[in-house]
Amino acid sequence: MHTASLHNLVDIEGPFISVFLDVGDHVDLRWRAMRDQLQAMAADPYLMALAHRAITSGVTPRGLAGRSLIVGGGQVLVDRYVPVPPTGYTARTGPLPYFLPLIELSEPLLPHVVVQVGEHGADLRGVDPTGRPVAVASVGARRPGRRLDAEELADVAEEATALVDRLGAPLLVLAGPLAGRRSLRVALPTRYHHLVVEVEGPPDRAVLHLAGRANQDARRVVVERFRDESTRLTGRAVHGLEAVERELKAGRVETLLLTDTLVGSREVDGGRADEVLPLRAVECGAEIVLVGGAVRLHEDVGALLRA
Repeated sequence: MHTASLHNLVDIEGPFISVFLDVGDHVDLRWRAMRDQLQAMAADPYLMALAHRAITSGVTPRGLAGRSLIVGGGQVLVDRYVPVPPTGYTARTGPLPYFLPLIELSEPLLPHVVVQVGEHGADLRGVDPTGRPVAVASVGARRPGRRLDAEELADVAEEATALVDRLGAPLLVLAGPLAGRRSLRVALPTRYHHLVVEVEGPPDRAVLHLAGRANQDARRVVVERFRDESTRLTGRAVHGLEAVERELKAGRVETLLLTDTLVGSREVDGGRADEVLPLRAVECGAEIVLVGGAVRLHEDVGALLRA
């Protein structure tokens, strides 16, 4: 994940509250349990009030089910909806922000356009790499109760391709009844046909599947590069807490590799490793990649250095 969007966490004096939760059904009960947990940790009351106001007043956008919230310095610093809800929930308070679950949950989606075709119209939605809808449109039949005719299908196709061009989207999802999907596909200019994926069920599930494959490919490239650099002994691949922390402090890290969101229970430089190292990565503009078990890292931490 690129970390530029998290740079506002740098140089903010703690404490912080960091929460990650499913904001689907029963979010009020889930938040109540998290609030009790934070209070037991002696979380700052003012920050608690800010988090409570943000969660209870938020409306979950269509197609998104998870939420990441980091509060500190008297303000909400991170408030993001993500397409995949976390398993369970995470509530943490401390002198540094904890944002690794956000890295895990908000792996970039493919920018895409979804067209839900119905008998009497079509709903269009353009989605950016964060999963946030950036444009929504509806095109209906000009005569109520009638199916879309050829001219109206051309209007839908024009709206859809305009959204694709605006987002630079490599994916155009057509959902709805088979006849409507096929009619719209025929109405699309030929140069867009290679972007089309037709789905029968909920389109968001198909998008997540395709995005997951793309993210796996990107992660594989990072892992292979780390292995190559380690084998060649170029000095551009290091692992272990001490070595990685040293390179982060010097600003030489291009990509921080972590096994998972909880770098054990280890400490580094007087703080939790899973908070200190990612924040240092943000400070020096490094990417963060969670590699799971794809490569063995000493103390679950590695880094690719800038050339």
